[in-house]
Amino acid sequence: MRIPFDRVADIYDRTRGLPEKVMKKTVGVLAKELKDNRRVLEIGVGTGRFAKPLQESHFEIVGIDIARDMMSKAKHKSVSNLLLADAYFLPFREKSFDAALSVHVLHLIKDWQTALHEISRVTRDALLSVVNMPSRNPVSKAYEDLAEEKGYDAHRLGLGEREIKDKIKPAKTVPAASMVAEADKYLTNLSRRAYSRQWRVPENVNKEIVEELTRRFAGQEYTLEIYVVKWLISDIKSYLDSAARR
Repeated sequence: MRIPFDRVADIYDRTRGLPEKVMKKTVGVLAKELKDNRRVLEIGVGTGRFAKPLQESHFEIVGIDIARDMMSKAKHKSVSNLLLADAYFLPFREKSFDAALSVHVLHLIKDWQTALHEISRVTRDALLSVVNMPSRNPVSKAYEDLAEEKGYDAHRLGLGEREIKDKIKPAKTVPAASMVAEADKYLTNLSRRAYSRQWRVPENVNKEIVEELTRRFAGQEYTLEIYVVKWLISDIKSYLDSAARR
């Protein structure tokens, strides 16, 4: 029903990290959008990629995750206020937080609507995320297609924040940064089985797919535009109420 990331804790930052300048710009936009919301819950805090710089900017960030090893990495970075907890059952009272942050998390949760319900229960004002547009690079889409041809499901478990943006209209979508990504780096990460969609694909099949993708995409580059998206909790509740009546 949800996917823990302990198995890739040692390589997570190397395979998910943004370039330093891009990260600085993105965190700057996040901080600006959070300026009136000092107490923030981060769902899927992981290794603390966003929690650490936001805590250094004097936000009170409480981070939850189901992956102990990932949070150990965050603790090693001196990230504080970490709690082993599940987005399906947040152990907090109603409106305990001013805002919530969820970055590349909801696609790992099959019943993402339940997670959104819990987030909206414990959050007073807004949910924020960092999304890429286009939502996925062409190598990722080709991996899913090849896996499906071979009889394996490599699609995401839930619905990502980028896709939720198309279901629930955000209050704000703010450009944060732009970057050129290298297909070769992504191919290397695929060879390491760094991404959760690969974990349902056998090793030998994964190797065949990566070899085919290397023939197709080696040496290519693609541009990613990074945005900070902000939803009002009231709009999320309205969507969930409407979905429950259908």
